[in-house]
Amino acid sequence: MMPDEEARISFPDKTRLAVIDLDGTLLKGMNAERVFYLHLLVHGRVGLVRSAVFLMSLIGDILRLGFRRTIATNARILRGETPGAVQQWAHEFGRVFLRKAVPDDLRGKILSLKQEGCRIVLLSGSLQVLVDQLKERLEAEILIGTDLEVVEGKLTGRKKGIFPYGRMKVEALFQKIDPGGIDWPSSWALADRKSDLPVLELVGHPVAVHSDRKLCRLARQRGWEIFG
Repeated sequence: MMPDEEARISFPDKTRLAVIDLDGTLLKGMNAERVFYLHLLVHGRVGLVRSAVFLMSLIGDILRLGFRRTIATNARILRGETPGAVQQWAHEFGRVFLRKAVPDDLRGKILSLKQEGCRIVLLSGSLQVLVDQLKERLEAEILIGTDLEVVEGKLTGRKKGIFPYGRMKVEALFQKIDPGGIDWPSSWALADRKSDLPVLELVGHPVAVHSDRKLCRLARQRGWEIFG
């Protein structure tokens, strides 16, 4: 669930990838992690007191560290839980919401890329346990998310490792795979925000999916495919 650093995955020469974002792309206008926390609250997995403490810590960290760094590090709502419990909750969340939230037409496009020979990679700043829930629905081979820190069998409420956002998405990708065997000009990337440009510009077939205005405008200027 929350693995230690592993050796990079190597592919045969000329392998094609389809690198796909989660929040806002597969989930139009939604952030999987925030919806997951709401799911936990609604279903009584975490109490109101813990949720209130989490929100207070979130606000304090935003004022102290800034929004992006806070989102990259703060998971205090899960503090003290076991990895097994959170994995079970994530599986339930995937079954009742996450897998159904991916539109059928977008899933169809992704599966068509798979049929054409692309290896499907999910690359997201959301929690790894949430990204993992889409493995079967999208027939993904590589799933890259944000890991949770565990000390003495309990979650600390902190995240660890690279937070895949902006240019760090490429770093997280290259930490997981060896880029040497990839046919990047024939590969695809699907994303929704201008902050995803480092990944979109890495491939020969970038696709703006459910995109914000900035990315949509840029996609039109560059002649990129626009989906949704």
